[in-house]
Amino acid sequence: MSWYPDDKTWLKARKAQWKEVKKSLKEVGFYSPQDIKLIKEYFLYGPDKEPMRTVDNDGDIQRKISYMGMVAIWLYPSFDKESIIEELHKFRSTVQYQDGSIMQYDTGANRVLEFCDRDYATHKSASDGRDTSLFQGKEQLLAELLLPASVEDESWFASRRNMKDFEGLNDECERSFRFIINRLSSYFSKHMENPNPNFIYRYRLSYCISALKHFKGSEFEAQLLKENLVTFFAALDKFAASPDKYPQCFVETAQEFTRLFNEADLPDSVHALLAPYIKAAKEGAA
Repeated sequence: MSWYPDDKTWLKARKAQWKEVKKSLKEVGFYSPQDIKLIKEYFLYGPDKEPMRTVDNDGDIQRKISYMGMVAIWLYPSFDKESIIEELHKFRSTVQYQDGSIMQYDTGANRVLEFCDRDYATHKSASDGRDTSLFQGKEQLLAELLLPASVEDESWFASRRNMKDFEGLNDECERSFRFIINRLSSYFSKHMENPNPNFIYRYRLSYCISALKHFKGSEFEAQLLKENLVTFFAALDKFAASPDKYPQCFVETAQEFTRLFNEADLPDSVHALLAPYIKAAKEGAA
């Protein structure tokens, strides 16, 4: 148990943190006043006082608010992954379908991406004015525990492949790759002064590489992606050449992308596809 409401010092600090959480909840914008009251009780006093769920005689779990997976990760009092996973399990139904599969619920994964989509810059804390982010630094854990790590984990991937819909598979892979590259390009080029170190697309790099690995087309369709690839690769080169001149979060993101890219054993066709954009990035910097 990571809540210590009987510790006056702990509870005082937690109440100060609530100001930040409440501000973010208002930005999120879909929880009712009654929902927020429940969330506050859970945040301050933990599941012993407010479990955020009910369980019927058949073991079916009813969550008191929407997207409880997102909330449980976000509001857990520590960053300890194993403890958070244990908390998450409390909101997963034990009821099974006739085929033996477990009933699923909407954890809020897509909502996390929606809320963080353009969260490029830092926020100012409502409690002490320091730099923070929408989910108070929990974005990496939210991405790791809620979002698929690769396109192979997406339902559309298996469906397209099973139907031998390779054109549709290519389209989905390009869309996934495009979305992340476009966001990271904007992050790098427009937010040099106060970048959010917890921008969620920093934690989508393995997913990005997996989409690229499965792309079999000879060219990308989207013009904006083509332009942003030049911007993106130019940024990687700049950060590698002069890491001390740029925000640490930019440099670390570039280093991780480069590592994953080099270790991915991508097909020769992908290297050939990217070569013109890498060349244009180097020529533009010359």
